[in-house]
Amino acid sequence: MGVDLDRMRESCERDQWCVDDFDWSGTPVSLSREQEEQVCSYYVNMSYIERLAGALFLSLSERVDDPRLVAIFESFHTDELRHSQAAAKLADYFDRHHYRIYTPNIPMLRFMPHFVNAIDSLNPAFAMSFILGGELILDMALLRGLNQYVDDPLSRAVVEKINQDESRHLAMDLYMTEYFARIGRRDASKDNPWLGSDFWGVLAWGPGFFGEVFFRPMQVLDPTQEQMRAVINRLRRFYDRASVAANPAVQEFKGVVNFLETPVGAQLGGALEVGIRTLFGIDLGFTRAASTEAVYGRDADERSRTVPALASV
Repeated sequence: MGVDLDRMRESCERDQWCVDDFDWSGTPVSLSREQEEQVCSYYVNMSYIERLAGALFLSLSERVDDPRLVAIFESFHTDELRHSQAAAKLADYFDRHHYRIYTPNIPMLRFMPHFVNAIDSLNPAFAMSFILGGELILDMALLRGLNQYVDDPLSRAVVEKINQDESRHLAMDLYMTEYFARIGRRDASKDNPWLGSDFWGVLAWGPGFFGEVFFRPMQVLDPTQEQMRAVINRLRRFYDRASVAANPAVQEFKGVVNFLETPVGAQLGGALEVGIRTLFGIDLGFTRAASTEAVYGRDADERSRTVPALASV
């Protein structure tokens, strides 16, 4: 994906905004107690997720040579800090009745330092892959789902400004995925540092973080899984482009997909999906949208009858 880095840098400098640009003195839409508690919890956690994204962009800014890329990623770090502040303000805005004190998800807090340390020691292509996937989930699924769930004018206006920033981020995510494909495994020593303690910290705290902060909320905000399938489908289509084929993170993603499409992999994946749904109540059925048949196959119409709204993705 072609990006004019000089124009992107100018856009990053020109299109800044402040959370105080909005009038926070109004009253949010009326919500039930359950909805208010859910929305406040979601935004409190989101304020930390945005800071995690900011840390990843800051790490990238320190690992690229082009001064334009450095400036762009530093501005993205600033964007994410602003998004964090906006999410915290939205949590306070919707906290009309003060039903309880909202605290961040504990597994998320345990996960974050291990994840950032692990990313710092990985080939930067993997950091970009995590950022791309995370921003697709935030932009296309979580934020969109929250806006539809509460339908509040101020929330919509704030999220619109966040998404304007995220559109720049996403354009650069796609550009850098192609960039890391062009340079290949230039730093092969940093590809798989999975014997360190940070990897085990990611494994230990990751399921609780992703389950409670992303997947379980999306079952409330996106019960048909339409938006999550759109995220997976879009990621798969981009990763199938020839221009990213040499990217090491893309290669590992496609390796997992290819394995899951073998008879043994399909059985293992199906059993894992059922087990997670049974034990934890989390439905990962949306991941099937990454399959070759769901994205390109002739039986996509048949799948759409068993997986709601797939045909519209």
